[in-house]
Amino acid sequence: MKLFRLGVFVSFALLVLVSCDRSRFFEQNQAIEDELWSAKEVKTYTFDITDTNSLFSFYINVRNTNEYPYANLYVFVESKFPDNQLARDTIELQLARLNGQWLGSGQGKYKYNQFILRKGMRFVQAGSYTFSIEHGMRKDSLNGIADIGIRLEYDH
Repeated sequence: MKLFRLGVFVSFALLVLVSCDRSRFFEQNQAIEDELWSAKEVKTYTFDITDTNSLFSFYINVRNTNEYPYANLYVFVESKFPDNQLARDTIELQLARLNGQWLGSGQGKYKYNQFILRKGMRFVQAGSYTFSIEHGMRKDSLNGIADIGIRLEYDH
């Protein structure tokens, strides 16, 4: 019985240690209602930067379904800096190979992808940053995108 309790304790401790994500500074994923992303639906993410010396990796997270009809996804990413300056980028995210095989991880209906946009990025201004993402495909409603998000990790 003692051996069983010790095994349960060690398993729990390992689970807690593995689930800790010390490199994550910010991560937020937002669901797309009914997995149908309207071209007018903009997802917005806001966070504060106080340390302008740290380096970060910036990612876009996408969770798509098997019903997504394309191999790629174009998104517009707008950045609003603490001084109210704006920047806008168009980014292509590859979700499947040309033969139709999905990239990313996941079993069943959903596939999860994390795309690195910038590594070793430094925020030069302290304050509040806002990033907005909208799809840039040529359809008004885009079927098969379940979630879209951003992640910032500390570069160590």
